[in-house]
Amino acid sequence: MALKQGRQPEIRFDLAGPMGMEGVSFVPKVVTFRKNDISGAGNDDFWAAPAGCFISQAYIRADVALDSGGTVQLGTDSDADALIDTTDFTATGLGNSASNLGSATAAGAIGLYLEAGDNIRLTVGGTPTVGAVSGCIVYYELDSMVDRGVHFEL
Repeated sequence: MALKQGRQPEIRFDLAGPMGMEGVSFVPKVVTFRKNDISGAGNDDFWAAPAGCFISQAYIRADVALDSGGTVQLGTDSDADALIDTTDFTATGLGNSASNLGSATAAGAIGLYLEAGDNIRLTVGGTPTVGAVSGCIVYYELDSMVDRGVHFEL
């Protein structure tokens, strides 16, 4: 799935000139995802994150508990548990949830910068025949923010 990429959303907290960086604050972008009717192990690459993307938070929840010891990870196509791994998220409990923040195991526990971009992947393991999960990813397009202007030129 490819989202149309645009500039990073911004708000003004000060009435500086319309083209000036004074008073500009950037707000994050958020993408949501859901996988219904889980009926076996597999990988789903669902978002092509753009180059220069910083993922600040990833969140996932069990909407329908996975049976048969099913597991779920969230990461990239090259690092399946870069954001949330199976020790962070117990998908076999209805309503259980996890975030990359504070993870003791995920490489992206304090955020994940994707210099060249990457495909974001949901990985289901084990032998589940029932289950559903959903979640969101909060991110910033750093390249777009810097292209708009910088607050401090050092």
